[in-house]
Amino acid sequence: MYQVMVVDDEPMAASLIVNIIKRKYSDFEIMGTAYDGEEALELMEKNGEPDVLITDIQMPVMNGLKLVEETKKRYPEVLSVIVSGYQEFEYAKQAISFGVCDYILKPIVPSEFSKLITRIEGKLKQKYYKERNTLMHRMVNEIPVDEKTLKRYFQSENYYGAIVRLNGLPSRYGERGRKEIFSDINEMILAYGRDTQETLYLCPGEIVSDVDYEQMIRRRIGKEQPEAAYVTTIIRRKSVPVGQIGEMVRELYRKLDASIILGKNQTLIIEETDGGQSTGAPGRDYEYLEELEYLAGKQKYDRLQKKTEELIRKWVKEEHTQLWIEGRVRQIGYLLQRYDAGNWDYRETEFLMDDIFSTAENVEQLCSGISDIFFKDVHEETASAQKTDTEEYFESVKKYIRKHMSEQLSLHSVSKAVGVSQTYLSRLFRKYEDASFNTYLTALRMEKAKKLLLREEKMYVKDVAEQVGYKDQFYFSRIFYSYTGVRPSEYVEKETIETI
Repeated sequence: MYQVMVVDDEPMAASLIVNIIKRKYSDFEIMGTAYDGEEALELMEKNGEPDVLITDIQMPVMNGLKLVEETKKRYPEVLSVIVSGYQEFEYAKQAISFGVCDYILKPIVPSEFSKLITRIEGKLKQKYYKERNTLMHRMVNEIPVDEKTLKRYFQSENYYGAIVRLNGLPSRYGERGRKEIFSDINEMILAYGRDTQETLYLCPGEIVSDVDYEQMIRRRIGKEQPEAAYVTTIIRRKSVPVGQIGEMVRELYRKLDASIILGKNQTLIIEETDGGQSTGAPGRDYEYLEELEYLAGKQKYDRLQKKTEELIRKWVKEEHTQLWIEGRVRQIGYLLQRYDAGNWDYRETEFLMDDIFSTAENVEQLCSGISDIFFKDVHEETASAQKTDTEEYFESVKKYIRKHMSEQLSLHSVSKAVGVSQTYLSRLFRKYEDASFNTYLTALRMEKAKKLLLREEKMYVKDVAEQVGYKDQFYFSRIFYSYTGVRPSEYVEKETIETI
C-alpha cells in the first residue's frame, strides 16, 4: 500500500484529492492531511515518510515550494507532486529544481488526475523493486530489518518459498548478475537468484494455497527444463511470516546446495525448518585413498587415473550429492599434490574444478574434466598449446560460438566441436577473456538480443529469445533483466526515448 500525504490550506481542495484517492485507487492510502508546510513536516516526523507528497503551492506559514525543498533534504526518496493554478505555472516550473517529480493544474480534472496516478505508480514500482532487493540482501545476510519496513515493502503478511536450480552447484568464482530481484507482470511473485541458473520464488500467501503453490512451481520447472540437463527444486510447503523470509531463504539455500545430484532431476519438499542443519559434506572415511596413495607412490599414473574415474562413477551411481563428491575429489587432488603426481597447480586448479562441477551435465563430462585437470600429460598439452594457445585460435573458437549461438551450447559441446578438452577450453577463456565460458556466452547472447530488439522490423520477445539460444521466453527475460537491469520491452522503450 503506497502512503500519500495531502497538503492544502483549502479544506475542500484537500478533501477532493483525498476522496478521489480513497474511492478509486486501492493501492494508495492517505497517511495524513495537513494545511501548511510546517504541519506536514511535523506529521512526517511523527508518522514516518510518505511515498507521495501532494501539495498546493500557495499556503501560509510554509508554502509548497519550501515544503518540497525541506522534504527532499529529510526524505530524498519521497515523490513530490505540486497542485498549481494556471496563474502559478511559473512556480510549477521553478519547483522542478526543488525535486518535484510531477504537477497537476487546478481545477482538478479526474481524467488528468488518473494519468498523474498512473505515472506516479510506475515510479513507485521501480522504487519498491530497489528497496525489496536491498532488504532481501540484508535478510539473507542476517542483518536485522524492522517489521514496519518489511510490511511496507513486502505487501503480504506471509510468503511461500521455493528455489529452482538448473544443473550443478553455483560457481564460487562466477560473476553474479547485477540485478537480482524480478517480478511477474502483476508484481506479486518475486524471484531472486545467486546467478542466472537459479531462481528463488517468493509468493504472497493470500493468492495461493499450499497445494496451488506447489503446482505452480512444478509448472515453472516444466517450462525451464529445456534449458537444463537436470533440475533441482526445493519447495517449502508452509508459508512463513514476512519477518522470517531471510531465515527461510537461507534454509532453502542450505538444502539445495546439499541436495544436488549430478544428472538427477529432483523435487524435494520441506515441511518445517531443519534447524539450520546441513548435509552433504564428505565424512572421515578415507579408505578409498589407500589404493590411490599406493599407486601415486609407485608412479602408476595410468592406473591412478583409471581408479579415480572408477570412484567418481561409483559415487555418482550411488547418488552421492555433488557437494559430497566435490569434497572427495579435492582430497584426491591433495594426495596427488603430496606425491607430486599429475598436473597440480593449485591456483589454476581451483578455477578449473569450479568450472567442471558447475557445468558438467553427466558423469562422463565430470570424469573427463577431472582427468584433464589431474592427469593430462604435460608434454602432450605443451605440444598442443603451440597450435591452440594463440589469439588467432581463440578467435576461431569465438567465431564458432557466434555462429551457433541459437543452439544449446555448453562448455562440453563447444570443446568437442573445436577439438580440445573442457578444461583446456576453460583455461583459454580465463586467459583471453578473464571470464568463465558461461559468463562470456551469456554476455554474447544478451548483446545480440539488444541489437535484435532494436531492429526496425519489430520482433517478438519469444523470437528474440530463440535466436539467441533460449527456448523459454520467461527464462530469457529473467537473464536479460539480470544483465541489463530492465526487461526486454522496457529496454526498447528506454532506448527509443534516449534516441529522440
